[in-house]
Amino acid sequence: MGYSIEVSFNVLKNGSVIKLLEDVKECAEKCFCEDFYDDYEFENKSQFQRRHCIISVSFPQSKLNNMVEFLNTIKKHGGLYVELVYDETNHSVLYVSQYFLTQKMDKYAAKKFKIEKRERSYSEHEVMILNAIN
Repeated sequence: MGYSIEVSFNVLKNGSVIKLLEDVKECAEKCFCEDFYDDYEFENKSQFQRRHCIISVSFPQSKLNNMVEFLNTIKKHGGLYVELVYDETNHSVLYVSQYFLTQKMDKYAAKKFKIEKRERSYSEHEVMILNAIN
């Protein structure tokens, strides 16, 4: 058990989707990820038109420093967005983007996340992860 991270990028704003996907995969492999897969999300709602590639990467608990390094690399790269960080050990969401919170999460789950975010205390590992994202 460890952490799952979802990273996204806009397909239309990147010249080479395959190159960017390979770069992210290479970075994840350098950081010793357990699992890597990608999916595509296309929505044509009038308010949100979304054409993104969603990349899911899993890291074991023992490779926390490598995961923080991966997050730092993602944040430095323009056009890549961290959508979600999920703690598989505690079965809890550690970080969620504003888009994911308002558009993808169930309203009850989003409200619960906001309340827990204010009230909970974070471990040293969680603080390291959140600092890498922010």
